[in-house]
Amino acid sequence: MRKRLAEVIALLDANRTALIATVDGAGGAFASVRPRSDAWSVAEIVTHLAMVEKQIARLMAGSVRWSRDNGVAAETSDESVLACLDAFSVANPIRKMKAPAIVDVTGEANMEEAVKSLESSRLALRQALADGDGLDLASVTRPHPLLGELTLYQWAVLVAQHEERHRRQIEQTLRDVTERAAECAPVP
Repeated sequence: MRKRLAEVIALLDANRTALIATVDGAGGAFASVRPRSDAWSVAEIVTHLAMVEKQIARLMAGSVRWSRDNGVAAETSDESVLACLDAFSVANPIRKMKAPAIVDVTGEANMEEAVKSLESSRLALRQALADGDGLDLASVTRPHPLLGELTLYQWAVLVAQHEERHRRQIEQTLRDVTERAAECAPVP
C-alpha cells in the first residue's frame, strides 16, 4: 500500500478507535437521550456518521472506478495529505451546522443498529480506498457542497475529521445529559 493511502487509513482507524471509546461511555440509558430538543442524541450522532460515511464511500468507489476506466496516472508522491483540510477546521466544532437532508437523522435511532451501520460504512470506505491503491487519488476531484472541489484524499480525510468533530459533540452531549440527570435525581 502506498504511503499516502496508508497514512489516511491510519488516521481513519485512530479516529474510529477514539469514537468507539467515547460511544462506549454512553451506556444504554444515555444513548438515546437528547440533551436539548434541538440536539441529537449519541445514537443519532452515530447514525449520522454512518450515513455520511456510506455516502462518501459510494462517491469514492465510483470515483475510483472512473479513475481506472479513464487512465488516471499512478501515484508518484509520498507527501503527506493529512493537513489537506486544515484550512476548513472540519474537526473543530466552531459553529453548529445543519446536516443536509440526505444525511439528516429523522426519527428515533438505535445505538446497536447505529454502530453496526458505522462498521458497515467503514468496510465500504476501506474497500474503495484499497481499490484506489496505486492511483494518483490527488488528481481526481469531486465537488463538496460547502468545501468546493476535493481530491479523493481530501474526501477520506474529511471522513476522519468529520468523525472527530462529532466525537467531540458526543463528549459534550454525554456531559449535558449526565448533568441533567444528576440535577433531576432525587436527593436522599
